[in-house]
Amino acid sequence: MAINLQKGQRIEIGLSRLKVEMGWKVNPNANPAYDLDASTFLLRENGEIGAEEDFVFYGSCKTVDTPDGTRPVSADGSVLGSVDDRGDDDDNSGEGSEEIEVDLTKTSQLISEIIFTASIYWEKGSPSERYNFGQVRNAYILIRDSVSGEEICRYDLDEDFSTEKGVEFGRLYRRNGAWKFEAVGTSYADGLEPICRKYASKFM
Repeated sequence: MAINLQKGQRIEIGLSRLKVEMGWKVNPNANPAYDLDASTFLLRENGEIGAEEDFVFYGSCKTVDTPDGTRPVSADGSVLGSVDDRGDDDDNSGEGSEEIEVDLTKTSQLISEIIFTASIYWEKGSPSERYNFGQVRNAYILIRDSVSGEEICRYDLDEDFSTEKGVEFGRLYRRNGAWKFEAVGTSYADGLEPICRKYASKFM
């Protein structure tokens, strides 16, 4: 049975290959429609990415072709991002999710943390600018064993992020040779940009 985490709780993963699923529900009747994008940052000891490819998102500079389509990939090949340039809601229910594959056997020894975030896509001056996580429901992050499909842990974000457009859902981090997961739930008012300033400032 999966362990349900609260904000700030941590668990040792004990896996080498895992799938990280991030999901949510948006208003399917919103006009204009809005989308959430998953982004992953592979951080070094200084708390920042060391290569542009270690910011893994739908517009990544490094990609790989898979049976599911072209997907972003980290510099070391350990993180395979989701495909998200067509929107999340396939059945007009408002429910969306993105899946990120992580192979910790490939993770460079230079990497100490892997941060999983989601942000609302918006353009300044457009009607979509008004959207924030206050219009997002049932947001969660869960980790599965890639081999067995077993759900290991889950964190449901139950905070009311009424003005924020970006959220750190969780992170994997290395301690004494072992990988652990922490439920984070940190929010940012201006979406992806301040997260990039925090973790990837030298590439902006």
